[in-house]
Amino acid sequence: MEPWSNRLPPWLKKRPAWLRRPAWLGRRPAWLPAGHARWLLFLLLVVAGFVAYDWFRLSAIASSQYSGKGWTFPTRVYADWKEYRVGDPLDTPTLQSSLERARYKRVYGRPSDAGQYRIRGTFFELRLRPFRYPDHAEPGTEVLADVREGRLVSLAQGFREPRGRGILRIDPELLGEFSSATRERRSYLPIDQIPRHVALAVVASEDRRFYRHWGFDVLGVLRATLANMRAGSVVEGGSTISQQLAKNLFLSQERNYFRKFHEAFLALLIEIRYSKEQILEFYLNQIYLGQRGSWSVCGVEEAALFYFNKHAKELTLPEGALLAGIIPAPNRLSPYRDRDAALSRRDHVLGDMVDCGWISKDDARRYRRAPMRFAANPPPMTRAPYFVDYVRETLSKDIAPLDLNARGYSIFTTLDPAAQEVAERAVREGAREADFRSGRGDTSRDPAQAALVAIEPASGYIRAMVGGRNYAESPYNRAVDSRRQPGSAFKPFVYVAALDTPYSGRRPPLTAATLLEDLPDTFRTSMGPWAPRNYENSYEGHVTAARALARSLNVATAHLSEMVGVGTVARTAHVLGIESRLREVASLALGTSEVNTLELTTAYAALANGGIWIRPMPVRAVLDRGGDEVWTPKKEVRRVLRPETAYMTTILLEGPIIYGTAASIRNEYGFTRPAAGKTGTTDDENDAWFMGYTPDLVAGVWVGCDRNRKLGLTGTQAAVPIWVRFMEAAHRHLPIRDFTAPPGVVEVWIDAQTGYRAGPDCPRVMRVAFAAGTEPRTVCPAFHAPSLFDWELGDSAGTYNHGTDLEDVGDQPPPPPDEEQPVEPSPPDDRDLPESDGR
Repeated sequence: MEPWSNRLPPWLKKRPAWLRRPAWLGRRPAWLPAGHARWLLFLLLVVAGFVAYDWFRLSAIASSQYSGKGWTFPTRVYADWKEYRVGDPLDTPTLQSSLERARYKRVYGRPSDAGQYRIRGTFFELRLRPFRYPDHAEPGTEVLADVREGRLVSLAQGFREPRGRGILRIDPELLGEFSSATRERRSYLPIDQIPRHVALAVVASEDRRFYRHWGFDVLGVLRATLANMRAGSVVEGGSTISQQLAKNLFLSQERNYFRKFHEAFLALLIEIRYSKEQILEFYLNQIYLGQRGSWSVCGVEEAALFYFNKHAKELTLPEGALLAGIIPAPNRLSPYRDRDAALSRRDHVLGDMVDCGWISKDDARRYRRAPMRFAANPPPMTRAPYFVDYVRETLSKDIAPLDLNARGYSIFTTLDPAAQEVAERAVREGAREADFRSGRGDTSRDPAQAALVAIEPASGYIRAMVGGRNYAESPYNRAVDSRRQPGSAFKPFVYVAALDTPYSGRRPPLTAATLLEDLPDTFRTSMGPWAPRNYENSYEGHVTAARALARSLNVATAHLSEMVGVGTVARTAHVLGIESRLREVASLALGTSEVNTLELTTAYAALANGGIWIRPMPVRAVLDRGGDEVWTPKKEVRRVLRPETAYMTTILLEGPIIYGTAASIRNEYGFTRPAAGKTGTTDDENDAWFMGYTPDLVAGVWVGCDRNRKLGLTGTQAAVPIWVRFMEAAHRHLPIRDFTAPPGVVEVWIDAQTGYRAGPDCPRVMRVAFAAGTEPRTVCPAFHAPSLFDWELGDSAGTYNHGTDLEDVGDQPPPPPDEEQPVEPSPPDDRDLPESDGR
């Protein structure tokens, strides 16, 4: 028979030029088969590459570091944990509040599950949750705590045979989460921590022949086809658990034959590579089980928390059956959307478990009658959002954003959630009050805003941060990103520089008793004449540095700045923590260079900490999903000021609260703890400040408007109320402590106007601190009222040259003539002092 090629037309017998082998390729290599064999080899290489690629991708399933599709883990941001030791101040309401905030459940029998507690007389019986801290892992211990008379009297471990325990930690509150664009909530659990009845319910519902096939179940496909034909719609799927896993991890949702073939092929590779237990573990942690706001709920652990407010290991069989039942359509079958449909699916799964022989019909009937209690679960919200944003900004300098969003890190911050809640409330209320009291401009278009930062001076931990009155309306963090003029809140840096002169060699040194001129004056500067004015144009002639700071006198402070030098003032501010650029001009002393709330609070914290500067820390540690540290802060600590100078400044800053512009803190608001601080108001009344501290906490408050609308309020009127509300609540359960004087410092009562050592009849006295040897030694005569022009500097303390000379009498006022024992002067009468200038 003639070959078919001979019957072709002549023009087809000749190979076209574009099909001819190019001459530059040379002869065919000897190793390459001729004819069709080369195409077969080519196809085999393609298939081998395809298989190798899929095999490589499958290795990612078991890697906890995988951050591709389907296996992203949100990073969780926690507040600082509560920690109590035997002997610590603690009362029953405080401990109960800490437990409630950590979502512990009170029970009236002995706690049997983690996260439960019981109160029995003065004893708390706790079953702690398993939790991984940066320094140790809490396994979920039974703890017995005795709280009596405002103290933690004893701690023991175990209910039946208690033994000593040194510390009690309450696991921290979750503030928020960082996630990838998919926004998936997932907590990975090994298969041995997932109840067996939950796993069996899923297998019975989704793939009852799971243990008898190799990834693709022909019988399952036939059964599903018949069921769908009988129902006239799709009521059952034929995909195995391995196929679903392959589809969810590696394939799109597009429906075509090639994707279905690829899905079956990947399922076969998964079965070859992993055991059935591993496959089931991957599936139970990966499967989508609902929507919580904008977050996808993935895996049985997150589903258990979402639907039942319990961990997966606490799920009952009916609850596990319900989760298995909603897998085909989690949103449509959600009990929050259609309770009856969800319960019907639960009953159907129980029937599947009976068919598989895993439970009896009697068990199924009993479980169908079991009541179902669902958690009232609102969508997850970020607490302390301004602070959480600042944490992200801080960590993003060292951790890649992809890792920060998808590696499932645990970030332990320094935030005190109780203090943060109080701070947010104080800022909201204070900003609303500022709008009400201001009466200037359009408050609807440019409402008053406020910022607050609280730092623990001994550790540098940021305990609270609020960047505005409403994050939803404006996420701009004014505590960190907004730089405004601090006004008189900057003045303490002038006085710090002055009080350090006894150690820097200046003669005579400047002290709290140094007399300063407080009269209208014009200063010659490199930029021309400068004429500062006091608030309300009120002047005192000549006044001590202590009184000048307490009354926030601008002209007197400008003279002091001229004495120490503007450059020295700027350097002092920088070493204390001001990082913004400071213009070295004469008006710097009155706070004309912009700073932010965080750095100003940090500088005051260095004073509260005895002259030791610590870089403020928002984060204590970052752990990966295995519990290993991946990031710790580089703690920066350095002494920037002599402890004597820091203490003298602190005593000086008690003046505004006791005698001066912030006296309302005690007189009106009743905050009587030892505290130091300074108000601040800019000339245009656009910005109001108060920076203050106790030995335990430093808080800085700013109030103003974003568009520079004139606020028309002073720091006393706008910022002080916010500060007092916050500090009163933040110190509620702390013991009262006073500032501790270092060696080499003496405290003396002086006449506030003249700088003399106070006598028993002086009408205006102040307690101030001096470097030993620089305190005034001259006692003022009773009711001394010097002329404004008959003064001159006397001794090294800068006091008048007239009065009664005394021997060394320590830090007490002199005794009256008719008594032998010294009598401490009474506190000043407010009627003897001029009205507050509001600065």
